[in-house]
Amino acid sequence: MTTRSPLFRWTGLGLAVLGILPCVHGASFIKNPSFESNYNDAFPHYGPADDWSGASGVNEAKGPFHNGGTPIPDGRRVGFKQGSGEVSQDVSGLLPGKQYWIQFQYDSRRCCGGTIDIVVKWNDAELAKFPNVKPADGGNPYRLANVPFTPESDSGKLTIATVASGDATANFDGVTIIQRNAGQAVVANSSFEASGAAVGDGIFVDGTGIAGWRASGTYGISTPGVAGPANNGAVPDQDNVAFLTGNSSLSQTIRNLKIGSVVKVTYAYNAPTGQSPRLQVKAGTAALAEDDVAPVGGANAYRVKTVTFTASDTVAELTFTQTKASQTVLLDDIKVEAQTIVEFKPIAFEPNGLELAPGLKATVKVSLDPEAIKTKAHTLRLRSSNPAVAALTGAEADGLITLEFPKGGSESKTFEILAVARGVVRIDVADAAGLRVGDDVSVNIVMSFVRNSSFESNPAPAGIGAGPIAGWSGGTGLNKAAGPFHDNGEIPDRDQVAVLQGNNRLSQDIAGLTAGATYRLEFRYNARNCCNGKIDLAVKFDGKELGKITGVTPVMDAHPYSVRTLTFVPASAGGLLEFITTAQGDATVLLDAVSIVRRDPNDVILINSSFEASGNPVGVGYLQPKKMSGWSQTGAYGVNITGLGPFTDNGIASDQDRVLLMQGPGTLAQTVTDLTPNQKYTLVYSYNARNCCGGGATRYSVSFADVPLVEDEEVSPVGVGEAFHLKTLSFTPSVAEGELKFTTSPEGDHTFLLDDIRLIKGVFEPPVALRVSIAGGNLKLSWPVGASGFKLESTLALPGGWAADGASITVEGTDHVATVAAGAKSKFYRLRK
Repeated sequence: MTTRSPLFRWTGLGLAVLGILPCVHGASFIKNPSFESNYNDAFPHYGPADDWSGASGVNEAKGPFHNGGTPIPDGRRVGFKQGSGEVSQDVSGLLPGKQYWIQFQYDSRRCCGGTIDIVVKWNDAELAKFPNVKPADGGNPYRLANVPFTPESDSGKLTIATVASGDATANFDGVTIIQRNAGQAVVANSSFEASGAAVGDGIFVDGTGIAGWRASGTYGISTPGVAGPANNGAVPDQDNVAFLTGNSSLSQTIRNLKIGSVVKVTYAYNAPTGQSPRLQVKAGTAALAEDDVAPVGGANAYRVKTVTFTASDTVAELTFTQTKASQTVLLDDIKVEAQTIVEFKPIAFEPNGLELAPGLKATVKVSLDPEAIKTKAHTLRLRSSNPAVAALTGAEADGLITLEFPKGGSESKTFEILAVARGVVRIDVADAAGLRVGDDVSVNIVMSFVRNSSFESNPAPAGIGAGPIAGWSGGTGLNKAAGPFHDNGEIPDRDQVAVLQGNNRLSQDIAGLTAGATYRLEFRYNARNCCNGKIDLAVKFDGKELGKITGVTPVMDAHPYSVRTLTFVPASAGGLLEFITTAQGDATVLLDAVSIVRRDPNDVILINSSFEASGNPVGVGYLQPKKMSGWSQTGAYGVNITGLGPFTDNGIASDQDRVLLMQGPGTLAQTVTDLTPNQKYTLVYSYNARNCCGGGATRYSVSFADVPLVEDEEVSPVGVGEAFHLKTLSFTPSVAEGELKFTTSPEGDHTFLLDDIRLIKGVFEPPVALRVSIAGGNLKLSWPVGASGFKLESTLALPGGWAADGASITVEGTDHVATVAAGAKSKFYRLRK
């Protein structure tokens, strides 16, 4: 299969001699290093990878396991390993006792809430480990692994192993082994073997990359006797050489140089038969060499040249340029001998994750390795990936902010983030000053009353889990199922719980409430089964105690965490929510699935009825097989933010941020208690269908205590900008306790969306929905004339500032209609009685 199509044609002379040239060091050590030779067209492209054992499949730029927007390091494809396992290949032809480098490019999938480590092995002995690999974002490249080893024999097994927690995937590309001695600085893909055997004319097109190198012009890989312009001379190392045609270049940043030391660059070069290219070599802007190149001819050795420069910085941009029109130069076996320094620790951000409501601000600390500050001054440039969602205070017109770190000064600086509108952004490091970037900053702007409700927004720290909790102040830290503080019970929602050890306090500012309305605070809780202490848990809002649990006890075994609901009526739009522990001895409380919903006194308690307790899962929003607080489920399920998709690709849900998604056939159920038999109740919920994925219908059913309430009803998408469908069902249960159950039975790949489920005592009059449409370029807001007493209010920014809107209101048919002219200020609107 051709893998780099379309290709330009190379028109140099001497193609007739292809196929007779020797390679003095033998074939490439790694076969199919760039995962180009096989590809399963069927989504999501699972399948074997030629010459590798254990790969999960191969992806192209569209993914889904390779992250869209991240450049493919080499060629058009990458291999991937989903979950834990090993990807391996038998290698031969090495020289025992010589030092080699194993190099490859790696990344992790931006999805699904899991974490993944990468381990490199030779003959099952661990050589290196890359823990908790984070995905590259903001157009940043894959990371480079460079692992030295010295084989005891001429052959062995190379293994790239993955160790995953949850659903996580690692991506690999450009795998090479190259012989290099001590005292040499790392040059990625220095012998150009990472691409595998050349195809066609060998020219890389459409922005296709050569692993480790930034390229411009017409460039590619030639394998003598197979493809490309290398038609004379003995290849200096393994199979491949690089070539540059016309005004073209290859460049790479050499890192960790000792300032003031002499750097020696050695490279092999040649020209195709009949060509006379000119090769220029630079370090930064300083020219090191510029030579006219003649073909060596036959099977003669390539020319080898050594140039030197004095390192004025810890990094140097090494560039090879061919400067003559219509001429081609061949390049191979690049080595850099230099005094190097220990690589600086990566740029660190604290916190790594933020959850904010619109209008809130947060300060982030940026820290550099103190040794980096001692060495030289550094200038960092940062920007928000979407300033319309989260902006950086003081940013320039291009959205960038600059942080200066003078030599010998402080290693830490701060910057401020302003939350603007609902969405998720990352803070990109546009210029890292030659330093590595570790965890960057993810900013999640939410409309939900409680941020980071399931304590998933930042990973549980290593060890006992002590550390900050995104979106919250205080607390001890986070634990996963392995504890040690979570040592009993079943985690109620997703993977993590908050830990409050001893006398402690966990708090968050809540905004966006309606003063005088009735709300329910819900949370799940447990106690550590350890250490003979006693602990109480009190809950406050706006300084007032809502409730207290005296003597929190472990639920034990794999039982569900306890659940508590507390009713309160806020005096204003916001206040401080606090969980306060008081301990005697060594005791610990565990918290999860904290949410606030607006509910009236006649509402029956349904846990997580608006699906806000799970927070915002990464990726497409899947949760299975993890738990979702309050519900038991089958099939494919998860949570999406309304309007942001991908499953919520139309419609506006009725409450806060999140809606439940049920893809394909499945069930959602919760046992409801404390009903009065033979009394009337009203079930109310918002629902919709994804506007996607072929023919057939989205169908669902509802039952209570096995009595059908809705049977096989078809659901059509409401459309972009329209409110979800609203269903109101009155029924009379004959039992005090029963299972409320939603069942989906779609035709084909369809997804049912559900939000804001309420079970209300008596007959309930449904709320009035504000409908939104566009006519003649103007915004039209409408609601039924029969809904008396409602007034239209607006605000320029959430969560507060609501006031009567001044729009002219007319009656059109059976509706009140307010028209907002095109070009008017952006506002938020609501109806209020």
